[in-house]
Amino acid sequence: MTDGDAAALPERLRIAFVGAGRVAGALARGFARAGFPVVAVASRSAASAAALAAAVPGCRAAPSPQEAADAADLVFLTVPDDAIASAAAAIAWRAHTGVVHASGAAEVDVLTPATARGALAGGFHPLQNFADPEVALAGLAGCAVAIEAGAALADRLTRLASALGMRPIRLPAGVRALYHGAGSFAAPFVTALLHEAVQIWKGFGMSEADALAALVPLARGTLDAVARDGTVRGLAGPIARGDAGTVARHLAAFDALDGGSAALYREMARRVIPIAVAKGSLTPERAEAIATLVRTSRAPRET
Repeated sequence: MTDGDAAALPERLRIAFVGAGRVAGALARGFARAGFPVVAVASRSAASAAALAAAVPGCRAAPSPQEAADAADLVFLTVPDDAIASAAAAIAWRAHTGVVHASGAAEVDVLTPATARGALAGGFHPLQNFADPEVALAGLAGCAVAIEAGAALADRLTRLASALGMRPIRLPAGVRALYHGAGSFAAPFVTALLHEAVQIWKGFGMSEADALAALVPLARGTLDAVARDGTVRGLAGPIARGDAGTVARHLAAFDALDGGSAALYREMARRVIPIAVAKGSLTPERAEAIATLVRTSRAPRET
C-alpha cells in the first residue's frame, strides 16, 4: 500500500458486513450510532441478515456477499476464522476497497485473495466478550481494539474505533495468535476459574445464584485493584500474606474432594508465589515454605 491509497478511501466510509453474528451485530449498531453509514449486510442465513439490517437504520440485507461488498468502501468479514480466506476469495473486489476481518488470532495475510485484486486489507479485533450482544454493544466504549493494516486503512480504522470510544492498539505482523491466546487468561479462563469456584460452593449446598452473587463482586474488586495498582501491587490473598497455615487448610480440603480442584489450586498457587515475592509481601523463606506445601502430593493433615 502506498500513501496515494489514502485518497482512494473516502473520509465518510460506507460500511458493509459479510456475516451477521454477534460481532457484526455489535459493531454495525455501534458504527451506525456513531454516525457512520452501515449500508449492507450479507449472511448465509437470510433471516440473520434481515434481522441485523432491521436493527440498523439505512442498512439493507444484501442477497449475496458480492452485492454487500459492491455497496461499500469498507467491508468487515465477520465470519468464523476458518471461513475468512474463502469468504475473501469469493468476492470480486474493487481496487482500494477496504476489507477487514475481526479475528483475534488469524493473521491479516488470510485476506491475500482480496489484496491480490487490489483491496486494502486489515484486522480490527475488539478485545471484548460478545456472548451477550447487548452487553457487548454497551462495552465497546472503553474496550481495546487491535488494529493491523497499512497506513491509509489503519488511519480510517483508528478513526472508526475512536468514534465509538474504543482504545486502538496497533499490532505488528505475526503476533496475533500470541495476542489473542494471552487474552484467554483474562476472559474465558477467568470464567472457568469462577465456574470451578461455583461448583465447589454448590458441593456444600450453596445455590449457583448465591455463589455468583458473592464471588463476582470479589472478582470485580480484584480487577479494579489490578486496574488501579497493576498485577503485582494489586495481588491479595493468603499467599500474598505469607499465610502458609491457610494454604495448608485449603489444600487439605481440596485433596478430600474428587476431581481436579486440588491440582488446579496447586498450579495457580505456583503462579502466585513469585508475584507475591515481587510485591514484597512474601519473604523468600515463607515463599519456600508455601512452595513446599504446594509441591507435596497431598497436603499434610493438621493434628
